[in-house]
Amino acid sequence: MADIFLSYARADRARVAKLAEALQAAGFSLWWDSAIVAGASFAADIERELDAADVVVVAWSATSVKSDWVRDEANAGRDRKRLVPVQLDATPPPLGFRQLQAIHLSDWQGSAGDPRFVALVGAIRTLAGSNMANPAAPPPPTPASPGPSRRLLIGAGAGVAALAAGGFGAWKAFGGKADDGTASVVVLPFANLSGDPGQAFFSDGIAEELRNALSQIHGLKVIGRVSSEQFRDARDVSEAATRLGVDHVLTGSVRRSATTIRIGAQLVDGRTGVESWSASYDQPVGDALAIQSKIATSVVSALSAKLGAAVGTIVVGGTNNAQAQEVYLKAWNQSLTDRSEAGYRQILAMLSTAASLDPEYADAWALIGTMKSSLRRFPASHPEQMRLANEAIAANQRAVSLAPNSAFVRVLLAQRFAEALDLRQAFQEVQSAIKLDSSDPRVLSNAAKTLRLLDPDRAVNLAAKAAVIDPLNPDYIATHGLTLQAARRFKEAAVVGQRAMALSFNERGGDGMIHTWLGLGRTDAARPNVQHVPFPAQRLAFAAIVEARGGDRAASDAAMEKLRQINDVSIHYRLASAQAQRGERLAALYSLEASLKLREGALAQIATDQWFDSLRNEPRFKAVRDAVIPPDLWVPPKALQPV
Repeated sequence: MADIFLSYARADRARVAKLAEALQAAGFSLWWDSAIVAGASFAADIERELDAADVVVVAWSATSVKSDWVRDEANAGRDRKRLVPVQLDATPPPLGFRQLQAIHLSDWQGSAGDPRFVALVGAIRTLAGSNMANPAAPPPPTPASPGPSRRLLIGAGAGVAALAAGGFGAWKAFGGKADDGTASVVVLPFANLSGDPGQAFFSDGIAEELRNALSQIHGLKVIGRVSSEQFRDARDVSEAATRLGVDHVLTGSVRRSATTIRIGAQLVDGRTGVESWSASYDQPVGDALAIQSKIATSVVSALSAKLGAAVGTIVVGGTNNAQAQEVYLKAWNQSLTDRSEAGYRQILAMLSTAASLDPEYADAWALIGTMKSSLRRFPASHPEQMRLANEAIAANQRAVSLAPNSAFVRVLLAQRFAEALDLRQAFQEVQSAIKLDSSDPRVLSNAAKTLRLLDPDRAVNLAAKAAVIDPLNPDYIATHGLTLQAARRFKEAAVVGQRAMALSFNERGGDGMIHTWLGLGRTDAARPNVQHVPFPAQRLAFAAIVEARGGDRAASDAAMEKLRQINDVSIHYRLASAQAQRGERLAALYSLEASLKLREGALAQIATDQWFDSLRNEPRFKAVRDAVIPPDLWVPPKALQPV
C-alpha cells in the first residue's frame, strides 16, 4: 500500500515526474502508474491503489481538468476526505473541486525547501497521519505559498511549537517526547453512553471542566480542548499520547438516567498503555460536580510523584449547583460553533438561567460578558452598542469579583477593557492573569490578544506557548499569527497564518493573512483571503486596501462606496485604514478622530496597525494614538525600533 496515489494527465508526465521524485525523497511511498499501460488491468490497478492510498494528490492543469480519469480519481479522494490538490499552471480546478484550495507549483523548480513544497508535504502528513510508513522529518518551516491551503498538516501546531522553541523540529515538537521534568496529560473527550446524542454536551463539558481544573496545578501540562478532541475516536490511547507529546492520557465515559449518573475514568500511561488509576462512580444526578472533583483529585494524586508535591481536593466547575452547571455546559457547547446573532441571544438566555440558579457562578458571568461583547459585531445604534459594551464589562467585573483568583475570568475582563479603549486597566488585568496562571492556553492566548496592542514582541511569546499546549487549535494558531504580524515578523506570520487557515478550513486567520501578505508586498497572495474575512465592514475595508495596492482604483472605489453604507460599530476606523492606504491622508485623520469621539473598539489596534504607517509622524495621528495607548505602556516591536 502506497502513502500517496498521484493523479495526473499523461501530457504532464515530465512535470509530475519531478514532483514524484521529490515526494519519494521526502519519505513517502508513491503510486503513480508510471510503468503500466492502459487496459483492463490498468483500471483494476487504479481502483485497488486508489482505495488503499492514504492520500490522493491530484495535479490540476489545462490538460488534467479535461480528463475524465483524473476527475474520477480526484472525486474518489475527495469523497474519502483524502484529497490534496496542486496546480501545475494557472488553470483553476474544475467545478466541484474549487472549495479545496490548491497549492500552486506552476514555477516550482524541484527544491524540497521551497515553501510550496513544504506546504504540500504538510498537507500530506496531515491526512496520512500515523498510517504513513516511516515518514521522514519535514524540512524546517518556511514562508508558505500564496493562497491558504485548507489541508496543511494536522501537525501544524508543531510548526508553531518549532517557532516558539527557536527551530525545534516540527515533527519533534508534535510527536516527540522531550521531557522537561513536568508531568503532562491529555484529557480525551468522555464517551456519551446515555443513548441520547443530545447528552453529548454534558460528557464533553465534563472533560473540559477537568482540563480547566487540572491546568491550574503547578507543574502539570494539560493539552487544550481542540487538540484533545482530535483524538475523540482514537482506538489506541498511546497514539494520542505520542502525537501530542504527553506521558499520560485520561479517558472516561458518562451514562445518565433521569435519577442516576455513572462516570467512569481511567488514567493511562501513554508510553506503556498501562492503567495507572481507574474508578467508576454511581451517584444521584445532582452529585456530578462532586464526582468530577474526585476524578481530578485522583488524577493529581496518581501523578503526585512526578509533580513533587501533594495537592488537596480540587473543586471543579465554579458552582455547587449541578443544574446551573448543566445549563452552563449547554451554553458553552453552543458557543463553540454558533456565531450567529440569534445563536448569541440563545446562549445569553441560557447563561442568564444559569446565573439565576447560582448568582455566584463566575464562569457563567464571564461568558455572559463575552456574549454581550460578541453581539456588538452586528448592526445596532450607537447607544445600543455602548449599552452592550458597558453590560459586558459589568458582567466580567462581576465574574472577577466572584473568582478573583481565576486567571481566565481576569483575562476576559482585560479584553472588555481593551474594547472600551481603557488599555491601562486591560494591561493590569493581563498582568494579574499571567501571574495567577501562565500555563492555561486559554489565558495565554487571550492575554496575547490584548498585549499585541501594547507590546507585540511579548505577545508573540505568550501566543506561541498557547499554541504549543493546544497545537491543533486554529484559534490559538491564528492569534499567534496576529501577534507575529503586529510585531512585523511577516515571514513567520505567513507560515503560522496559513496553518490556522488550513486547520479551520479558512475560517480563522484570513484577516491576519491580508496584513501579512501585503507586509511582504504580495498583493496577489493577499487578494484571495479577502473572501474569508467574516465581517462585512472589515471585508470591504480590506478589499479597498488590496485593490488600491494592486492598482485597481475603480475596484477600490466600489468597495469604499459599499463600506460607507454599512452600519458598523467600527465604521470610522475601517474607513480610516482604507483611506490611509489609498493615500487620502487628511480623510484618514478625520476618520480616526471620529473613531476616537465614538470610542470605537477597533481603535485599540492603532499603535500596531500597519495601515497607518504613512501617518505615524503626523501630530494629529499621534494625538489620537496617545489618547488610546498610554505612552508609558507602549513597547514598539523590535522591527519598528530605530537601529
